[in-house]
Amino acid sequence: MGNNIDFYVASQYTLFGTPRCGRGIPILGIPMEDTVSFRPGTRFAPSIIRSWSQYFEFTPTEDLGIDPLNKICDLGDLSLLQGMIDRNLERINLVVRDAISTWGRVINIGGEHTLSLGVAKAVRESQGSYGIYIHVDAHLDSREEWPIGQSLSHATFVRHLINQVKPQLIVFLGFRSYDREEMNFVSRLENSILLSTRDVKSMNNHELRLLMRGAIDSYPGSIHLSIDVDVLDPSVMPGVSNPEGFGLSYSELLRITKAILDYGDSRVKAVDIVEYSPPNDPGLMSLPTTIRLILDVLNYIRT
Repeated sequence: MGNNIDFYVASQYTLFGTPRCGRGIPILGIPMEDTVSFRPGTRFAPSIIRSWSQYFEFTPTEDLGIDPLNKICDLGDLSLLQGMIDRNLERINLVVRDAISTWGRVINIGGEHTLSLGVAKAVRESQGSYGIYIHVDAHLDSREEWPIGQSLSHATFVRHLINQVKPQLIVFLGFRSYDREEMNFVSRLENSILLSTRDVKSMNNHELRLLMRGAIDSYPGSIHLSIDVDVLDPSVMPGVSNPEGFGLSYSELLRITKAILDYGDSRVKAVDIVEYSPPNDPGLMSLPTTIRLILDVLNYIRT
C-alpha cells in the first residue's frame, strides 16, 4: 500500500463489513466539508454510511447473479484538515492517485462535491491524461464565484476542473438549478453535453443508453463519474445541503449510472458519491437510498 494511504487514512468500521484493502476495488471515505454554503453536515456521511451499512441487506436493485461485495475492499476515511481547502485537495490528489495506481480505480464516498476536483487531478496524474468527466448533479457547480468573493467552492469547482484538468469531454446530467452566467459558460464549451432533469425524464432507456454510448465511444481515455445525490428529488433524498425540487427518481438515476458503467467498462477510474448530509436528513430517511446507490454502483462496475 502506498505511503500516502498508510499515513493519512483510518476508520473504525468497514463498509458492509468487507475486508480492508487488500484486494479488490477500494472504497475511500473523503469527509471533506470546507466550502459548504448552506446546511453543513456532509463530513459526517462516510462514517455514518459505514456504521449503518452493517445492518442492511447487501442486495442490489438488479440481480446479476454476483455478489457485489466480493469486488471491493475498504481503505478507510481520509484524514483532512478542516477548513484548509487547498491542503485537503492536495491530500485527496495524493491518496486517490496512489489508490488508482495500486488498484486501477477507486470509489469515493463524500463529503462535499469539491472533492471531485482533487479526484480529477489524481485521475489525470495516474493515467497521464484525462478523458471524460460526468457530472450528475442538480447544479452545474460552474459559477465564477460562490459565495461572492470566493473563487473555489462546491458551486464553482467544475470551472476549476475544466480549466486545470482540461477534460476531453464534460457531461452534465440532471441539472435543474443554475445561475445564468454559469449556464452561459458551460453552453459555450466546445466539448460538453448538457441534459437537464427534464431532458433525462423525457428520454426512454434506449435513447439514454444510445446517447451515453455515443459520448463514451467518441472520446478515448479515462472516465470519472461524479454523482451528487441532490440530483434526486427531495422526496427521495431530503438529506442534502442544497435540495432542489423536480429531481430525478431513483430509477432514472440508476438508468444513467448503469449505462455509464456498462459502456465505460475498465475506463472508469473513479466514481464519487457525494453530498449526503446526515444532520440534514430527518430520521436518516435518505440513508437507505444512499447505501442502495453504493451497492448498485458496486453491482454494475466492472472488475
